[in-house]
Amino acid sequence: MAFENLLRPGKINGMEMRNRFIAGPMEKAMANLDGTLNERYIHYSRERAKGGVALIQLESIYVRPEGRGNPFQVGCHDDAVIPGLRKIADAIHEHGAKLTMELNHGGRQASITASQRQPIAPSVVPCTFIDPGSVPREMTHEDIEIVIDAFVKATRRCLEAGVDMIHIHGAHGYLIGQFLSPHTNRRTDEYGGSLKNRARFALEILAALRAVVGKDYPIGYRISAVEFVEGGLEIEESAAFCSMLADAGIDLIDVTGAIYESAAKMFQGPESPKGGFVPYAAAIRKVVGNRVPVSVAQRLNDPEFASAVMEKEGFEYITLTRAFHADPHYVRKLIEARPQEILPCIGCNTCLERTVARVPNGCAANPQTTFETSRSIKTVSSPLRVLVVGGGIAGMHAARMLKRQGQNVTIHEASETLGGQIRYSRRVQPDHGALADWLSLQLHKLNVPVVMGSSVSVEDVKAMDPDVVVVATGARGGTLRADKEDCSVPVFDIFSAMDRPAGEWIGEVAMLGGDHASCHAAQHLARQGVKVHIITSAAALADDKAPITALFLANQLAENDRIVVHPETTAELLTGKRVKIQSRGSVSELSVDAVVIGGRVSQFGLAEDLQRAGVRAMVYKIGDAASPRNVFSASHEAAEVSEKIRLATEAAD
Repeated sequence: MAFENLLRPGKINGMEMRNRFIAGPMEKAMANLDGTLNERYIHYSRERAKGGVALIQLESIYVRPEGRGNPFQVGCHDDAVIPGLRKIADAIHEHGAKLTMELNHGGRQASITASQRQPIAPSVVPCTFIDPGSVPREMTHEDIEIVIDAFVKATRRCLEAGVDMIHIHGAHGYLIGQFLSPHTNRRTDEYGGSLKNRARFALEILAALRAVVGKDYPIGYRISAVEFVEGGLEIEESAAFCSMLADAGIDLIDVTGAIYESAAKMFQGPESPKGGFVPYAAAIRKVVGNRVPVSVAQRLNDPEFASAVMEKEGFEYITLTRAFHADPHYVRKLIEARPQEILPCIGCNTCLERTVARVPNGCAANPQTTFETSRSIKTVSSPLRVLVVGGGIAGMHAARMLKRQGQNVTIHEASETLGGQIRYSRRVQPDHGALADWLSLQLHKLNVPVVMGSSVSVEDVKAMDPDVVVVATGARGGTLRADKEDCSVPVFDIFSAMDRPAGEWIGEVAMLGGDHASCHAAQHLARQGVKVHIITSAAALADDKAPITALFLANQLAENDRIVVHPETTAELLTGKRVKIQSRGSVSELSVDAVVIGGRVSQFGLAEDLQRAGVRAMVYKIGDAASPRNVFSASHEAAEVSEKIRLATEAAD
């Protein structure tokens, strides 16, 4: 399929666009503590400009210190940021892209621990999602004037630095959106009450910025069309407000959705349908007509789907964020008719987890993202013979990167299919399967020999005599902790349970474990029509995940009427068709038709056996063979071991 609709040139006010792709804003926790930019951030942005995107947004940029949400967030609050902005603008322009800054104030969603200042907001409505107990102060008219002036000064800094466009961040429940939303705006003065009054703050900011930049300079507005909270903004008022924006001379409306209290709608995972905000953007497009171009965000990383949506709904632009985070060369591959080579975002939200944890961002699918220079591929002059044991995500990534270095690499996989545990997780999270497919394609293109159905032993390694062995044998199912006495129902681990034909599942099932892999297996079983009891000793589900994504997963399970969660509960005994459970001193029994042992155990035996046998090869274990974790760990350990092997190769020369 051709992608002419996405790749045709565009224009936003007086700014020429080389195609219809906008790289959406993503906070990366990579700026300096004073809000200035550093080389790592600039290299990240330069790579995306090289990849062909037309317009790059960095992230939400705070205009005043009390409005910041992360101590490592980019700022535009002081003249000290100008040199870094100029440098990143030059780097982006060098490769033909344009730069826009999404100016923002966090309002009640600002972080008191990041700013060390009390948040301000249109009304005293605390944010229950971040920094609980941080109550904002209601803004006075003087506060409103001060914040508008901060947006003006930030815009002047952007112009001085050579920034091509300004975005007003009115989305995701930040200050400007707080004024617009009846959920957070309880004022009784001219800034509260009617839609006209609630829109006043945003329109005053737009007018003030227009006075600074002039009529030909582009200004965009990002809006959460629906907030998904009780009493929050709905599409009817959003569309009416966007009509006001169009009348006021906005140059682009970029449609997204949700606020912090509905964050699961904002950061949708791999189980969510594509294009969740498309219907809302279509409603706005209908109201504004041809007065202003409209873009839409949210799970549009499939270019065929994005092209079809754009054509059907008449959107002028498509905003992709995580897609460009995973593959900076997304657009270049479309231009070169190589869409199948786009490295897919798997929707895992690891990028979100890391930002919330206030550590530099990364990507589970692409271990070179945010490591653009330190993990650039360098070729070796005297290649080593490398045996990779295991064809899961860790093994395939390692083989791919080692082959690109010029090493002589062979993969041995015990099963008849590449992908490892992804073969199972893709049944609940289809996007995960796209990564396994992409890696398999890369191995084929690189001519990496893959030996299927090969369980490698110590004797096999001695016979092959490689220079390096990378053990990426993954994990097996968990171990039963409960006692077992005359159990008359079948007992599975999570992998054999997912292999069981759907028609064989009946009645009720006990899942002994609440880690994230067990939770996903429970979702799969619930789809087979059975009732699943998740029995976990932990107080919360998926405690092996970061708190924010564990919360998202727990919410999904809570909405599934076929899944019952038993927290702080242990399975004591399997007997007959019953599972004896205990919780806080109370003993009860569940009648079940099957039992699934949750959890996973590392398969690291080969690595230890090789070390005991004293083989001459360097031996490394990576991914779940080291410890059962996630795709991010598998991908990044593959990158790390590839670099170690390259350095060892150079040292041997």
